[in-house]
Amino acid sequence: MSSQLFQQRLQHSAGKKLLQIKINDNRSTMLSVRREQHCTKVSLHRMFLNAPGNVMDELACYLRGDHQDIAPKVKAFIDKNFKKLDYSHTIDPFTLPTQGTVYNLRELYQELNEEYFDGELNLLITWFGRRRQYNRSRITFGLYHDPLKLIKINRLLDSPVFPEYVVSYVVYHEMVHHVCPPYTDRKGQSHIHSKAFKVKEKQFRHFHLAQRWIEEHQQQLFKDSQHGWS
Repeated sequence: MSSQLFQQRLQHSAGKKLLQIKINDNRSTMLSVRREQHCTKVSLHRMFLNAPGNVMDELACYLRGDHQDIAPKVKAFIDKNFKKLDYSHTIDPFTLPTQGTVYNLRELYQELNEEYFDGELNLLITWFGRRRQYNRSRITFGLYHDPLKLIKINRLLDSPVFPEYVVSYVVYHEMVHHVCPPYTDRKGQSHIHSKAFKVKEKQFRHFHLAQRWIEEHQQQLFKDSQHGWS
């Protein structure tokens, strides 16, 4: 559907004369609505151009103000189509640092890919942050950006203090995010770690050892901080 036809359709369904719609190719925000006094401004990802009628109807209800929250059908549509987005071509893999002072992320990733995923994953990986972090209430070990197919590992882990099996576990955890992505249930609740994710995560051969090491060293390494995943 063309952008113009889509806007006309949504404008008619929403029943709002002052509805400003912007179609974007944003990598993070799929739907944004700002209600102003004389106008409702809507920013939608291009994926909505191919949305089915029931999703469009629910979206129109939300824009009219019939519902305070975004309908589960709309959330599920976003989740389903978000997984299809691929912006990895926008990144030059040769510009991503993978060699650390102690660990080489590319080597760890490739070993895990062969052992647990039959070498079928085609993801990017790099470091983020600094090796020393102070006064943090929360420390994120790893991140996975699905549209970019990019894993980012905290440089804090590039230290001989962290056993290799712990660093490998963090990398593996983020790889599992690609295989078992988040989902939205029928009630519209988002779930980052599904049952399938938890089953797959425990297949890492040093899963319990890594978990125990992190729990035993958390206070010593991070003081009052908490570790996290994404």
